[in-house]
Amino acid sequence: MGTLRLAVCTSAFLGIFVSAEPDAQSFPVRPVRYIMPLPAGNETDLFARVLAKQLAEGWGQQVNVDNRPGGGTIIGTDLAAKAPADGYTLMHALTAHTINPTLIARLPYDTLKDFACVTQISNFSGVLIAHPSFPVKNVKDLIALAKAQPGKIVYATGPIGTTNHILGESLRTAAGIDIGHVPYKGGGLAIQDLLAGNVPLVSNVVLEVLPFIRSGKVKPIAVTGPKRTASLPGVPTVGESLPSYRAGTPAAVVKQINADVVKAMQSTEIRERITQMDLEPVASTPAQCDAFLREQVSVWGPIVKASGARAD
Repeated sequence: MGTLRLAVCTSAFLGIFVSAEPDAQSFPVRPVRYIMPLPAGNETDLFARVLAKQLAEGWGQQVNVDNRPGGGTIIGTDLAAKAPADGYTLMHALTAHTINPTLIARLPYDTLKDFACVTQISNFSGVLIAHPSFPVKNVKDLIALAKAQPGKIVYATGPIGTTNHILGESLRTAAGIDIGHVPYKGGGLAIQDLLAGNVPLVSNVVLEVLPFIRSGKVKPIAVTGPKRTASLPGVPTVGESLPSYRAGTPAAVVKQINADVVKAMQSTEIRERITQMDLEPVASTPAQCDAFLREQVSVWGPIVKASGARAD
């Protein structure tokens, strides 16, 4: 087995995975490492630090967040997979964790075999936004314009292979339209170019673009998740207009960490952070989390293959 980790996916999950053979009755007896495969300072990182603090208080041991960004989360994930199989390494994985098995021909780890899922913490959604001058108000308008101007419209996201990129490709293939993709090193850079009018469309998580939507600096076209989000109740999902769019560890240790994380999620600080991030709390059992992980890999695989996206 691989190591204990947390996993977060768009319309997806924060799940914890554990490795091999610690003493369940005394775990943890030393500090725990919490690998974050993203740079420090973003909302996901801040959430992880709040959760790490809650776990540390409950365990009486330090939980140290270790940022290891790069490679579409592969660098941090590989580091977690190769850590000692003792349950003392956590990894916070995003939706990319379930996309990469199809996107990357040869991963240095096995997504399903090298990790044991403990819990799904939350669901969240993305949103497709446009510059105010872009002449579309909804998905139907976008499809009509793209068919009238094939190859002339582009949408921007963070790096190739990110959730927002694959969701954009899913829209492209489901609608049968010819639109281009412009990848940026980070979603924030894409947003800045949208605000400047350099790109017409951006796909990103709701949390990061909500202030710009509310100020009228950008306009929402559609939510990319399976249902409308509480912070944007008037914005329809892509699926409403386009139905074909889709978006070996000891059991005692897994059970204990699951209970501790679920307990930590009940704290005021964690609940406030979840609300601020526009997340939908889940707190699933290990079996439910593992089933969701496998389901997500099977769902994203056909979408990635149909899009033709590769990141090798």
